[in-house]
Amino acid sequence: AAPYGVYPAKDGFLAIAMTPIPKLADLLEIEALAPYRDQPATWFTARDEIKAIIAQRIAQKSVDEWLAILEPADIWCAKVLNWKEVLESDGFKALDLLQTVTREDGVSIDTTRSPLRIDGMRAKVEHAAPRVGEHSEKIRKEFGL
Repeated sequence: AAPYGVYPAKDGFLAIAMTPIPKLADLLEIEALAPYRDQPATWFTARDEIKAIIAQRIAQKSVDEWLAILEPADIWCAKVLNWKEVLESDGFKALDLLQTVTREDGVSIDTTRSPLRIDGMRAKVEHAAPRVGEHSEKIRKEFGL
């Protein structure tokens, strides 16, 4: 249903979710959403039209200007970060998401690791996944293939 989506702003992109159209229409000051205010079914059936209306409005201001309006109203929204911004963000650093893994041939690869905790611990591995077919012969021998 609308308004779920990523919308271009003047200086980047803004993600919006979980907001009833009447509340969003008021916060964004969008009169064109009036026909959809009291018709929640249209938030699905007219999703593309509603999102186009919202996109036109979001494009008129910067991401920070919209966040200053939406965040205090407890709207599910966020600035969409590029890779450089993600890697430099406090949240990414706090999650300690990068690790280096090494293949059997000595090649090291920087990659991400899972943020999930099992029994309070997060997995961190040193060995990379095998190359395609690397263990095929061993498996064939083991199973007599």
